[in-house]
Amino acid sequence: MLKSHDRRLFILFLMFGLLLTIQFRNLSKGIKHVGIENIQEATRAVEKELAEIEQLKTAIISYKAEMEIYDEPDDDTEIVAQLQKRRQNLEAYLNYTNVEGPGVIVIIDDADRELFQGEVGNNVLVHDQDISIIVDELRRAGAEAISINDTRIVYNSTKIVCVGPTVKINGEQMSAPYVIKAIGNRKHLEAAINAPDTYAEYLSGYGLFIEVNTSISVEIGKYLGELNALYMQYYEEGE
Repeated sequence: MLKSHDRRLFILFLMFGLLLTIQFRNLSKGIKHVGIENIQEATRAVEKELAEIEQLKTAIISYKAEMEIYDEPDDDTEIVAQLQKRRQNLEAYLNYTNVEGPGVIVIIDDADRELFQGEVGNNVLVHDQDISIIVDELRRAGAEAISINDTRIVYNSTKIVCVGPTVKINGEQMSAPYVIKAIGNRKHLEAAINAPDTYAEYLSGYGLFIEVNTSISVEIGKYLGELNALYMQYYEEGE
């Protein structure tokens, strides 16, 4: 590209020189018209070409520096570090990586009290809907990651279903006690359990055991299942 501009610049200088020669000959013959407008136009054209060449040189230097990063990738390059960070953030968002942070640990267990006369046994058991509601309240309180008995909970993918006196979560059968871990603002998450009129308070009224503890470091393992979208699909902009 530079060679093409150099040729154009050479031709302009040549035309400029010929023009000056013609004007000089005209002056020597006593012709008063010297074509100042033509000289100014040629000068502007030369200046424009010089400016374009400088821009091209700057662009080439920039592209060469960028290409060197891609041609010789290693763990210390900034581009690789940025790509790794983006991948980690995406995996964390999709629940495909182990995460750690401040949060709460909630323990829910069946009641150990005696049944009242005529009372059904279901009143003292933890049910699938109880766990689902507690999880939803933690999520609304800002939980960024949640697990139950070390099984990662994924929004719109995890199924919590009742199986007799036990529950099945992500296809794994579990029984009480249920240990729910949540990462997020500790005060907000704790309030989702201990504040008045919460669902946890409602369960406590039936004698179920519910305890919440805050922690500066809660560890939650990655999701081991597959995330399969039924309706949404990827598309490129402009399609």
